[in-house]
Formats: sequence, C-alpha cells, structure tokens
Amino acid sequence: MQIGDWHARTPDLVSMIGREGFPASLDRALATVAPFDISCVFAYPGQDRPLLLHDGLNGVSPAAIMDNYLNGTYLLDAVYAACRRRVAPGLYRLRDLAPDAFFDGDYFKSPAVHPCISMETGTLAEEIVFIAPLAGDLSLAYSLMRQHGNAPFAAAEMERLRAAAPMVGALMARHWHHLAARHSEGQRTATVEAAFRSFRQDRLTPREQTVVSLILRGHSSLSIARTLEIAEGTVKIHRKHIHAKLGISSQTELFNLFIEHLMGQGGDHAPLRGRVSGSGTGPAARPLPI
Repeated sequence: MQIGDWHARTPDLVSMIGREGFPASLDRALATVAPFDISCVFAYPGQDRPLLLHDGLNGVSPAAIMDNYLNGTYLLDAVYAACRRRVAPGLYRLRDLAPDAFFDGDYFKSPAVHPCISMETGTLAEEIVFIAPLAGDLSLAYSLMRQHGNAPFAAAEMERLRAAAPMVGALMARHWHHLAARHSEGQRTATVEAAFRSFRQDRLTPREQTVVSLILRGHSSLSIARTLEIAEGTVKIHRKHIHAKLGISSQTELFNLFIEHLMGQGGDHAPLRGRVSGSGTGPAARPLPI
C-alpha cells in the first residue's frame, strides 16, 4: 500500500470523470492507499438539504435512516457543521472537526438517525473525510469509514491519504462541477436550519434555542460557553431552565423531542423510523480488497 499505487491509478480516474462509475473507481483507488469498510459522498449546499452523491455504505442501515438524515438529522452531523464553517479543503479526521462532546452524544450513537451505523455493525471505529469547497457555500464531503472492531486509520495511512488529498479534491470538483453551476443559479429550497429556531418556540427563548442547537450538535457546557462568550455557569442555568420548561431530565430526552419535532416539519419530511437512541455492537465488515 504505497502512494505510488494511487498515482498509477489517477489517469484512469481522470478518464472516468463524468461517468457513472467514477465514485466506485475512486473508492477502489483509495483502498490501495488505506483500506476502509464503507464510504459516501455528500454535497452540502449551504443551508439547503444535502444531496447523497455516492452510496458506498453497503446497506449498513435501512434506506429510511438515510431518508431521516437527508430530511433533517444532518443538522446534527459534525461534517455538515464543518462544511457550513467553510473549513479549508483537505483531509480531516472526524474527531478534529467535531465538538468536544460529539462522540458521547445521542446523534453519533443512534442507529435511527446516523446512516453509517447500525445495531449489527455498531458505531464506527473512525471516520475520515475529504472536504472540497466549491462555488459559493457549496461543499463536497467524501467520507471513508472503518467499522466497529477495526483499527482507526494509522498515522502513516493518513500521511499517504493527505498526499492524495489535492488530487481527490480536484477530481471530485471536476466530476460534480455541474452542482456548483446549479447552486449558483439560486435554485434553493427552504432551509431546514429553521427547525432549531422553531423548536418549542412557545416555551424557549431564542437564547435557549441556541443552547439547544449546540447541545444537540455535540458541544459540552464549556464549549457552549466559549462559543457564546458567556460563563459556563450561565450555560448550566440555561440547561436547567430548558429541562424544566420542557419537562425533561436528560439530554437523551431533549434529543428525542428534537428529532420528533424535526421529522414533523413540513410535508417533505418522512417519519422517523427505527430506534432513536443507543448504539449497536456487532461484527465489523471486512475492508475493501487491496
């Protein structure tokens, strides 16, 4: 598994640009650099709904779970948040993009809302992602994942993948360039970000709604305090008031209330299906062949 194997495959990848088999060919080429179990490519057009451009998830979860994601649970995804922040193009470990409490949160552990895990395979050993910002606020995110039971990506593997990252970004941008043109024409849908602003607006203040959005995206009280430039004690008071106003006693209950609200927003949203909280464990899938 050397970077030379990747370079040897890039001419064929260039010839595949614009063809249906391009994403699968990209998967196979990168598997020679570092093996992985599953993959996917999303386009995040600013505040609009994401587009699933490549499904290399091997049926890890039911189609309804991906529907849940595309209909709104992506709002809780650290990759989406990173694209909204317009991070620099390149390769990232998810742990370097995510808030400090993200991996302890209900979104990351829930097979009902996370399309890359299931009760059978469990949570991920690691996700890494190539991010390629395009025109305006449109970004492409190409995730490579290793499932439960496998080792995270080693430093040497990440070094080789980072060497490939500029070409990966350029290839993706060229293959999906039409999305940038379409997005720049202003063909936009109603933003689902409004779900945070409308969540229990009859009970919560705008500041409390903001705190809720940060909690659900994986921020600890300390991280929320730093983000909002307030005292950590003030955040804890907000959390106490939120629980009291909503009649709940845990973050999981807050998560469940928000998911129910999110899936009830608008006629385009499918009902949430599957188990809402908790994580599964199970056998790991075998990496792609080298």
